[in-house]
Amino acid sequence: MTDNIRLGPDAQTNHALDLLRAAAREDDITASFELLPGIHFHADAAMNPGGRYRSPEGRLLELEMTAEGEGGWAGLHLAINAPDLTPFGFLGLACRTAAPEMQVIRPCLRSGTADGFTDCFFDKHILSQPEEHSHLDALPVHGRDRLPLHAPWRELIFFLPTHSFRWSLLDLRLFIV
Repeated sequence: MTDNIRLGPDAQTNHALDLLRAAAREDDITASFELLPGIHFHADAAMNPGGRYRSPEGRLLELEMTAEGEGGWAGLHLAINAPDLTPFGFLGLACRTAAPEMQVIRPCLRSGTADGFTDCFFDKHILSQPEEHSHLDALPVHGRDRLPLHAPWRELIFFLPTHSFRWSLLDLRLFIV
């Protein structure tokens, strides 16, 4: 087991990523499943998603998803324990990805509200291609219309393709500074 001695609002998410990186796992893809507590995959059931996911030791996640139907969304969700962003300036991510065919992934910060949730998309899309590609982006916390400073819960979501695809999330780090 990996010890969690990290501090700060990004600690819980980065610890969950450490656990995913440290243990080999593999299973079938369904419309909704949990990789680890705080890391989930959800897709529109109309897609009838299938395929396999793998988390080889030392790497985060390899998805090989098939979609037999048409649906509106698929996403990898990571819980973030940051109910109060007031003292911070930026929430960001650094990741490394690859895909045999070019894929565009949209990262988003979802914040819980009294009426449900609000989505604040990062300014840059992640472009995954056959060679490993690094991506860095950060949301300015103050002054974003769709980013509440206080929220009962938050998630980092990677909105994935809604068709059959293969994608590797080789590494991911979240930062809140």
